[in-house]
Amino acid sequence: RSSRQGSKEQRLEMARVPYSHELYGMARHIVFRCEKEHKAAVECKKQHDWPEDCKPESEAIVRATNKLYKEIMETAPEEFKEFASCLDNYGLRFARCRDKQKAFETAFPLVAAPGDSK
Repeated sequence: RSSRQGSKEQRLEMARVPYSHELYGMARHIVFRCEKEHKAAVECKKQHDWPEDCKPESEAIVRATNKLYKEIMETAPEEFKEFASCLDNYGLRFARCRDKQKAFETAFPLVAAPGDSK
């Protein structure tokens, strides 16, 4: 019974959206791994003052970020949690968490999205 509960808890963990300190920890990965969606959202926001005008682009980057979060939690959950917790504990100051960042980026490297011409 307890093993079933554990897997249910993992599914619930995977279903939630990332907290702000986790998004900070994912920032570089979002830029590289969700490059197409990120660029589209940034360009749209440069051209439009009204958020509603960029709703499709914003929704696309949210979907891509949530997918990336799931990949991170499947591939390098401990390294990511340590890095994100460090950022949370030190007021989102990357300089204080470089060792944790390095461990996370070693376990989950910055890689361009498949199909990019980089």
